[in-house]
Amino acid sequence: MAESTITKKHSVTVGFGSIELTGSLHHDEENRSLVLETDEGPEYISVNLKSYGITPEPGNVFIKDWSEHAGLTARLEQAGLVQPLHEITAGPFGSTAYEVKVTL
Repeated sequence: MAESTITKKHSVTVGFGSIELTGSLHHDEENRSLVLETDEGPEYISVNLKSYGITPEPGNVFIKDWSEHAGLTARLEQAGLVQPLHEITAGPFGSTAYEVKVTL
């Protein structure tokens, strides 16, 4: 089994509404995940929507845009970390998520 390709960007600050977290942003291309590794532990930026039959294209991840992640995609885009591709609706509550290309 091949090892995942992980791209990292250090000293990244991400705003989650009322708090900001700083750490190392890790993009695991094979597993299509984006995680901010902080001193307190991992903060998952991406969301897995496989249970709804939705998988992002290679190199992309989904970012939820509800709860503490409301507006997160726009803040990551402004920081030059992602490029939004399109909006999707998922789950029983019709929640919004974005498929983004990670641009670390």
